[in-house]
Amino acid sequence: MKNIRYEGKYITLSEEVIGTHTYERITLRAGVNVIPVKDKKVLLIKEKRTHEDDPRWKVVSGWCDKDEKTPLSHAQEELAEEANMQAEHWEEVYTTNIPNATINPNVHYFTCFGLSELSYIHENPDSCIILEKKWFSFDELFELINTKQTWMDHSLMVVLWVLYNQKNEH
Repeated sequence: MKNIRYEGKYITLSEEVIGTHTYERITLRAGVNVIPVKDKKVLLIKEKRTHEDDPRWKVVSGWCDKDEKTPLSHAQEELAEEANMQAEHWEEVYTTNIPNATINPNVHYFTCFGLSELSYIHENPDSCIILEKKWFSFDELFELINTKQTWMDHSLMVVLWVLYNQKNEH
């Protein structure tokens, strides 16, 4: 039986006793990562978060924190807020939802194509500042990783997978 020890806005920590061992589990609120694709490149944003020391290159992302919206609706909203863009075509390419894992990241990954700038500035309600947005090829993304301008995390692995597939399309 799971015993919830902490439940916040984005994270739930529970414990479960199996045999003589207590297992801790962390479940994150569902989130979205948006991977805009154009000419075999992906768009990343350079973001300065108020709770982190240094800005970093990352994917457009956010939490699914409005119950009435779908993950796709959240992804479209994040693209507008963080990149001031919209897209014609969307595809959910990957989902990490592993309910019985020690850590369940619970993220929906979307690629989008047919991108255009919004004709208006869509306000970002977060306290983060978008410093720059830029298109990166497969090799350019590796350079970001090698120079430690981005974190090698699960999101970046999905971006590399998308770029790899784009690179090898005929």
